[in-house]
Amino acid sequence: MSLVVVMILFISCNNTGDQNGVYDSRAVESLDKMSEVIGALNACSFTLSRYAYEHDAAGQVSSYSNENDVYMRGPDKMHIRVKGTKGEYGYWYDGQELSYYDYHKQIYDIVDAPARIMDAIDFLHEKYGIDFPASDLFYPTITDDILEHFNTVLYFDNITIDEVDCVLIEGTNEKNVFQLWIEKSSNLPRKVLLAGRSDNGDYYEGVFANWRADPKLPDILFEFQPPSNSTRVHISEKNKK
Repeated sequence: MSLVVVMILFISCNNTGDQNGVYDSRAVESLDKMSEVIGALNACSFTLSRYAYEHDAAGQVSSYSNENDVYMRGPDKMHIRVKGTKGEYGYWYDGQELSYYDYHKQIYDIVDAPARIMDAIDFLHEKYGIDFPASDLFYPTITDDILEHFNTVLYFDNITIDEVDCVLIEGTNEKNVFQLWIEKSSNLPRKVLLAGRSDNGDYYEGVFANWRADPKLPDILFEFQPPSNSTRVHISEKNKK
């Protein structure tokens, strides 16, 4: 059976909707449960493997892949180590400052940041263009955000990824397709995908592994001391000419 036929069956048989969209109630329930589980975590760690390609204004394609080891302790501690095609670097956030270090270039910077993880992520993205891995899934408004941006949101059961039982949430609009696989046993995300529907659309994929719920993460993990042979180079602001 093709995916198109499956989608038609789900739309006709199992949905809630209005004039603005079609939303499977089981998809909404699964998203709410995932958000509830993530929101109840005092701390977590995971590995996220990312792959993406995108088109610039001239239509040229660039791609990257990386592996992110992520550690978070609420409400104000985060450390990320990134290794990939664009290099190897790390972020340390302690509730007051965010530190950045490029392991290959041996350069770093330290900037002031808001006092909570999600506020800091928003601020650093807006000011410096820094994107943190899969941060959208950690917002408490994730369900509402998906329903706002996609006019069809469907639910598929009995999906297996690497022998892990998952459900699949799929959202579509005129421009994009969004897919999110959620582990049945833990209600935590397993894989996320966002793809443009046109031939020149962008593509993003992230796969989660090594989830640890409420691990004991020491303060020193979130503290950064510049290596003696490193040089401070200020992070460029996003819109600064």
